[in-house]
Amino acid sequence: MLALGFFDGVHLGHQKLIKRAKIVANEKHLPLMVMTFDRHPKEIYAGKTNFRYIDTLTEKADKIAALGVDYLAIAPFTHGFSKLSPQEFVDQVIVALKADTVVAGFDYTFGPKDVANMENLPYFAKNRFEIVILPEQTSGGSKIGSTAIRKAIKEGKIDLATELLGSHYITSGIVGHGKRNGHKLGYPTANLILEDRKVIPKIGVYATRTLVNGKWYESMTSVGYNVTIGNSNQIYIETNIFDFDENIYDEPITIEWYKYTRGEIKFDSLDELKKQLDLDQIEIKNYFRHKKD
Repeated sequence: MLALGFFDGVHLGHQKLIKRAKIVANEKHLPLMVMTFDRHPKEIYAGKTNFRYIDTLTEKADKIAALGVDYLAIAPFTHGFSKLSPQEFVDQVIVALKADTVVAGFDYTFGPKDVANMENLPYFAKNRFEIVILPEQTSGGSKIGSTAIRKAIKEGKIDLATELLGSHYITSGIVGHGKRNGHKLGYPTANLILEDRKVIPKIGVYATRTLVNGKWYESMTSVGYNVTIGNSNQIYIETNIFDFDENIYDEPITIEWYKYTRGEIKFDSLDELKKQLDLDQIEIKNYFRHKKD
């Protein structure tokens, strides 16, 4: 059994596809392999070297493993690989992996989309394997897709991203050394240095939870340019962890995003900024207090 897709985010649509493949694999008493790529094909054929991802490869692998997949194949998407003809892809990948059945979404392509699509896959398959096509998946009228989720995160629509993912968006990295301006205001922050090219949420303040040393804490996270203190062009992700007072410089943390609460504001004084941070903390603590899940 072979399930095909890029699976960025391993969202609800991906989960349904993999679960369907698992059912067929169990019926046929076969192991289930999922095949994906080490980078998005657009990085190669469209030259999008600044492409940002929902999941790192490790996050993606962990999510796929949790769905009961037996094998995960991560193919290097190189310039050479991108030049495979549709027939070569079928012969050198699908058939070479000895796939009994292929499961993929309706929009999966393995070359030029007007030719190498799921509608034409039977022609290239030549009856050497069975094909299961999963139709478009929606939630609340919205298409469940990685592109839609990336867009939602970038627009600060965290509720929508969570709904389509089936889980909260996360970012992980190491705590870097900042200017300690948060300490001066009574709101020390952990400055996140992202490990990979993850999608960055819209500029603003968010209700979040932060994982430190195996424990989750409620927190508020700012994504912004520090417009009140300094005029940097760099985007900072700074998290104030509630009820926490430890030195975690150079330590790994994971941020789980829950809700966009406000945009970035430039204040005339640090006192005004401090008052706003007080209000932010109250609002976010109330949000978690009344949150049911």
